[in-house]
Amino acid sequence: MKYFLILSTLLFSFSLMFHTFSYDKSLQSVTIATKAWSDFGAHMPLIRSFSHGPNLTRLFTQNPIESPLFPNEPIRYHFGFYALVGLLEKLGVRTDWAVNIPSALGMTLFLSMVYLLSFQLFERHAVSVLSIMFVLFNGSLSFLRFFQIHPLSLTTPIDIITNTKFSSFGPWDGSLVSAFWTLNIYTNQRHLSLAYGLSLFIIFMTRKKTKSIYIALMMSMLLYVHFPAAIMTAIFLAWIFITKKDTRIFLIVSALLSLPAFLFLLTKTHVGSPLSLEYGYLIQKPITVFSFLLYWLNNIGLHILFIPIGLTLAPRRVRRVLAVPLFVIFLLPNIIRLSPDMINNHKFFNFFMIIAGMCSAYAIVRLWSSRIGKCIAIAAVFVLTFSGIIDLFPILNDTRGTIADMAKQQDILFFQTHTNPNDVIANSIWFYHPASLAGRAIYSGYTYFTWSYGYDQDAREQTLLSIYQAKNISTLCPILEKTAISYIELKDNPEDYIKPNLSLWDALPVAYTNALSGIRVYKTKNICEKI
Repeated sequence: MKYFLILSTLLFSFSLMFHTFSYDKSLQSVTIATKAWSDFGAHMPLIRSFSHGPNLTRLFTQNPIESPLFPNEPIRYHFGFYALVGLLEKLGVRTDWAVNIPSALGMTLFLSMVYLLSFQLFERHAVSVLSIMFVLFNGSLSFLRFFQIHPLSLTTPIDIITNTKFSSFGPWDGSLVSAFWTLNIYTNQRHLSLAYGLSLFIIFMTRKKTKSIYIALMMSMLLYVHFPAAIMTAIFLAWIFITKKDTRIFLIVSALLSLPAFLFLLTKTHVGSPLSLEYGYLIQKPITVFSFLLYWLNNIGLHILFIPIGLTLAPRRVRRVLAVPLFVIFLLPNIIRLSPDMINNHKFFNFFMIIAGMCSAYAIVRLWSSRIGKCIAIAAVFVLTFSGIIDLFPILNDTRGTIADMAKQQDILFFQTHTNPNDVIANSIWFYHPASLAGRAIYSGYTYFTWSYGYDQDAREQTLLSIYQAKNISTLCPILEKTAISYIELKDNPEDYIKPNLSLWDALPVAYTNALSGIRVYKTKNICEKI
């Protein structure tokens, strides 16, 4: 059974990951699914900062890791997964394999651990199978919105199979159902399934009271792959420490062994994030008991009933382990904004549903003992997976875009061959900047990325404006020197807010130009050497 499980999840994981990110060898281009396009706009620069930029060197020296979208201060994003991808690419592994091998293996670990942990808790294979189904196919009520758009008819099966848009994509489409219940979160945030897999593995191994060194190694990895997942794991471990006396020495030793990894992380990153009280996650204000219950009914569907039923029916040893940590992990992101962007709290709710879904599965399996119970169970499983089944097809039917890679793109080659790894480039465009794809840092990346990570994005953009709108080199060069910007890129059609002073830039010496892409590059040294 376990070998069939591993093989099935492995095949599924590789298919899913290659479907959304691949490489066209004939065109020498990276191919990215449309729904993953924005996220990889941040991932690709980070990967290249390790494979072709300075971050791999920084990892093994005293210098902190820096974001290629916001250089000159420690990174505020978990970088471990992308450092691994960058290392693989540096060793000669083609980009798509470098990304998809750890992505697929992480997804395989994740799904396997859902099965193993649920079986460890409830000792029923049926519970484990259902637990995996509830992870893959969300239980939200977004199927109701689907039928508002596609009324029920004889063509409904065709409507589902050919669907290209998620039924609900809250908060952006005004829907009550969040955008973060679909498999899209794992194809876009490639580190997330690995993080959840490591977290479940740690909880699983802790209950087996294995050697402390194994827990410490997994926790050390998790700190770098996904710091919030490490916090969620720590909540479970803290509760196990409180409730199970025989684990205390074991957990203390594990914590001490993982401490060096945490201290090293502090030297490489800025892990802190401003916390603030903000109630109700994405629920429209003002929040009432009714609006709170309505929101979560729409987002987790019948799980809102089956989770407490499953916990109540569960063996005492299971209730004792799960009830309090699940409550904390659900409550915390409902009352505290854990990063500048409240949307990022979704990671806690996703993790909550992974484990709480096991309780739902147990409740449904317990119904199977009677004829009426069987009917209720079948209907419940259908309702709890139907939205997820519908939401699978927008991923399968997604279109793809291509980006010419280094060997094919002259602009990337210029930055790769004519700049140093530590150079910082002032940028007039954001997404998939050729300097980013060459492993170089651009001064200010896409606004949402930099703001949501906690950077002072407004100050950076004001500095860029003062560069591009400078009246003369006497005002321009002191800014370039202060910001340590080595090159300035200017596109024919820059981001709208730039509004460059073309009378100045047209008169300055150009280090590189490409009429086809409409890009010009200026070297600070050439502009400012006479001042």
